[in-house]
Amino acid sequence: MSRPKQFMLFIFFFVFLSFIISSAIAHTPLNPIEEIHSLETAFEVPNPTKSWTLYRELHHEGEAEYFKLHLNVGERLRVNLYIKRIEGNFNPNLIIMGEDLQLADSLPSFIEIPEGFGAYLIEPSIPEKPEYEPFTPASYYYLIDVDETISKEGDYYLAVYEPNLEEGKYGIAIGYKEEFTLSEWLLIPFDVISIHEWEGQSLIVILTPLLLSLVLGLVLFVWKSLIKLNIFNALGIIVGLLYVGSGFMILMQMLIALYGSLFNSLVVLTLIFIALPLALGFFLLRKTIQTKGQLSKRDRVVFVVLGLVGLFAWSGLLLGPSLAIVAGILPNRFFKKTSFQKNSEKKVDRKRLSQRFSFLNLIRNEK
Repeated sequence: MSRPKQFMLFIFFFVFLSFIISSAIAHTPLNPIEEIHSLETAFEVPNPTKSWTLYRELHHEGEAEYFKLHLNVGERLRVNLYIKRIEGNFNPNLIIMGEDLQLADSLPSFIEIPEGFGAYLIEPSIPEKPEYEPFTPASYYYLIDVDETISKEGDYYLAVYEPNLEEGKYGIAIGYKEEFTLSEWLLIPFDVISIHEWEGQSLIVILTPLLLSLVLGLVLFVWKSLIKLNIFNALGIIVGLLYVGSGFMILMQMLIALYGSLFNSLVVLTLIFIALPLALGFFLLRKTIQTKGQLSKRDRVVFVVLGLVGLFAWSGLLLGPSLAIVAGILPNRFFKKTSFQKNSEKKVDRKRLSQRFSFLNLIRNEK
């Protein structure tokens, strides 16, 4: 079996492996647009057994956020509450409300409870160190973990508030079935960028590895081989650099997340997410240089296939895979050399011939 075929099989195997593992333990982000500070405006979680995660913030004294879930008998009420970092005395608490629950006495007066519902309070337990999460990647302090089997069908409410009247950011994960639609899976890279912004990183910092890879790579390739570029070469180089840059983005976030957090074996999964775009990117760069703008049907198939693989491997922020597919399907007339390129090549050829003749004349004169 040839090396390119071995490489393709290797990539397909790791994409499939990462898809299976991430589908088993990843969460789908949700982002309510409206305020959810009362029972009336509570955010109704769609399909509450599906694994969702919401990145939220409490702003002022006496503020709570409400979530509504409809669960059937035998389903599980699965909730995790976490924070990115310990900020002052910010320790969000969780209140669970349901018709089959008893009403606890020690609930804050500003918490709204539906008529006929019971409710109980769960206080956080703060770990010494944050726990590493491999998909974002990030590290969080997991404060509350709820896993209860429902004995009565009906609506359940969750309320998150901060008893110390502190403001801060918190995350809440709801559900336990890891399911993704096609659009949810493809848009995960953009969801991840939003998560890092929620954590406090600026967009320019998040994108720095990708932008540096793109700019420095383009400068290097243009400086070394400007006269050889046509549309295909340009597309191929941009795609390869976008793939590589997205791999370095994940690497930077992994290093940030590991700093001060509990190391665990899930780091290996992050390393796979890093290796995939890097391997795809360097392979595409090499392939682009080798083709020199002369595309065979096999080359076209390779670019289309690696574009599709890049979509599911979260490589290149959708732009890279899209350009790879475009490069694979564009007609040959788009890959013809421009007049500028032809004239440049002629000038270089004349210069090379002149240098050769000068060298030969020097040898003759010495004889």
